[in-house]
Amino acid sequence: MSEKRNIVLITLDSVRADHCSFMGYHRETTPTIDKMAKRGLYFVNAISSSVPTGPSMMGVFTGDYCPIASDDFSGKRWREEFRRKKTLAEVLSQRGYDTGAFHANPYVSSFFGFSKGFKYFNDFVREDEIRTLTTDSKINAFFVSIRRLIKKEGANIPWEKYYDRILEWVEHVSRPYFLWVLLLDTHTPYLPPKECRKWCKVNNWQLIYLFWKIQRRNWKCGGKAEIEKIRDAYDDAIHYADRFIQKLWQDLEDDDPIFIIHADHGDGLGEHGFYRHPILLYEELIHVPLVIYNADIKNKIDKPISLLGLAPTILELIGEENEFPSESFLHGGRDWVISKVFEGWKRKVAVRTKDWKFITGQKDEDELYYLKEDPHEQENVINEYPELAKEMRRIAEIHVKQEMERRRIHERISRLKL
Repeated sequence: MSEKRNIVLITLDSVRADHCSFMGYHRETTPTIDKMAKRGLYFVNAISSSVPTGPSMMGVFTGDYCPIASDDFSGKRWREEFRRKKTLAEVLSQRGYDTGAFHANPYVSSFFGFSKGFKYFNDFVREDEIRTLTTDSKINAFFVSIRRLIKKEGANIPWEKYYDRILEWVEHVSRPYFLWVLLLDTHTPYLPPKECRKWCKVNNWQLIYLFWKIQRRNWKCGGKAEIEKIRDAYDDAIHYADRFIQKLWQDLEDDDPIFIIHADHGDGLGEHGFYRHPILLYEELIHVPLVIYNADIKNKIDKPISLLGLAPTILELIGEENEFPSESFLHGGRDWVISKVFEGWKRKVAVRTKDWKFITGQKDEDELYYLKEDPHEQENVINEYPELAKEMRRIAEIHVKQEMERRRIHERISRLKL
């Protein structure tokens, strides 16, 4: 049997597709990823299965939609859900891979079960950060955030502070290995080092103060000048993350790994009146970059694909059979994909084709957008195309019906096992 390839999966937190230069953005935010996309395989319409990070990454690692509400941070249900699902790290470990993870995002920490299958899992997450997720103390959360910013620890640790740990792990593990790194440098408040800035003209404390004011008004957007400042800082943060990819690419050259680079979701920059990533399904939140490099494949895929296909795609790349409920997307995309979120008991579902987007459950009325002419979803044309809306609504309804039936079957099986 031929030697299996090393795999590096890099997740960029909160990076939207339309702010990456290889996707046509007017600023060169991603020069390294641009080269990888040109020499490898990239996807024009890669869609996250959910928002925000927790539900999206559960989909990446299990190949299945997350059934848990995006605002449920209790931890117990997340761990139970992972216990009954196979994960990518678990399957690769069974196939002889050494598996390691490095990140500082508390929402995908071991507390929520994301460490399943990893032999080494360093999430740099402090206990007080977990407490702020599981309590309603806004005052406590504020002081925890300030301390993190000052000390550059926890969720505010820059990649340069733990980069040597990644190389040390790679140096001492057996081959083949699977390395997952999630970069939080692209998450608010967008604070790359001063020497790495190209567009943002305000200093860190000015940015922190600006984000503090925005947070107090529940992340709603201000005027044009404010949006431009936030956009400049966001683009600098993406460019800083691209430097990490450049450095890791150079330092792991002798290992000849397959690189897979994607985002978990995007961020709002005023298109619908908000910043960051609320529990919604607009393009700025679910349309993400995805590049596969050094896998002996060079192509561009225009059809929509779901990030649910990442796990089976990785198995196909190393010649292993699929063990997940989703499909590999190496042979092209589909006519449509589904993205959805749960907010409490409310379900929101989006049906995304190459040129059209239908959303139900997000507003009082359903939404339909012609993305080819309206990429920022400003004009709901559902009354102009009633037949198309009817067909896409039917797709959403069938998906929900199948989802509920699967859940009932799992519940019956669970009771039988007891």
